[in-house]
Amino acid sequence: MTSESNRTGALGVNYVEGVLLEWGWGFQKIDQENDDGFDGIIYIRSKKVDPAKPDDRRRQYWEGTGGLIHVQIKTGDGYIKKQDKQEITLGLNNIPEKRLLWKKSALPCILIFVSRDDKGHYYSYWSDLKSDSTYVSDTSNNVKVFRKNRFFRSPECKGPLRKLSRSSHGYINKPVIDLAKYDSLHGLIEPKLPGGLNVPLKYRAIEFYKEWKRIGAVNPCFGNVIINRTGWSHITRKDRPMGRIETSFSLLPYASRIINDVTSWRTLTSIRKYDKRQDKHITYVDFIGLTAKVIIKNRGSTEVMVVLKRETKFLDGDLNTKPINRVWFYTVYEPGRGK
Repeated sequence: MTSESNRTGALGVNYVEGVLLEWGWGFQKIDQENDDGFDGIIYIRSKKVDPAKPDDRRRQYWEGTGGLIHVQIKTGDGYIKKQDKQEITLGLNNIPEKRLLWKKSALPCILIFVSRDDKGHYYSYWSDLKSDSTYVSDTSNNVKVFRKNRFFRSPECKGPLRKLSRSSHGYINKPVIDLAKYDSLHGLIEPKLPGGLNVPLKYRAIEFYKEWKRIGAVNPCFGNVIINRTGWSHITRKDRPMGRIETSFSLLPYASRIINDVTSWRTLTSIRKYDKRQDKHITYVDFIGLTAKVIIKNRGSTEVMVVLKRETKFLDGDLNTKPINRVWFYTVYEPGRGK
């Protein structure tokens, strides 16, 4: 036996899956006992064609971009508290508690509202669950869905969601790190390079990097970050100007705090797919940027970017299995001064 509310909810999920299928995107349901405020995950994909035969459908396929979005789906007019030409206000349950979960998620989170008009035609809109503008107040169970955020089969509806999937909410509002006032690592690792001015900068950087590798690094969004030769080799590569290498050396203490503190991020590159290896695994690689405004003594504030290398591996090429994720520190630099 199925309740009417379950039937209505299933219709809404089916509608969402249909729209995503039309777009060429993917959808994975989350079991109710594990949902933690989410009904599923949207997988952003882009269409690929054979340049030699662009009209040959047999050589066309949809490839994952690495973009992911957590989604909560609500269906039916029973949720509507009020509406006008700009927005629909929905009454839901336990929103203050769920909002904490949505805020902690490393992925963008959206609410999709699905309903039918008087003629029985479906219509749907979405809202960003990490945006303060979605909520009526901090304690209210009412949330707003904006009609400008259309979730229809039309291809133009994809753009805003694709853009949302490429960065975390609030990325443009860069955090400030001032080690003279507060150190989130509490002295676990030195807030500056060890050694005096009579010690060459490279050797001071080497000692700091060794200690950083020993202690390890954890980011609130991406978890453990590997500190090893991957980052060091990229910073000190032969074709890089010495001045920029030395700048990266001096920024290493700030990089350790940025990784530890910063939760806003954006993807810097498109996904690269590796699937022709002997182990038959499918691996996706992209690069993530974490940025903060850093207060440096005698210099004032400067923008500093930490780049992370992210690898998502599916064993035996099975995209339905849970992937293995690894993240490395890759480099640190001041965007205004070049890489």
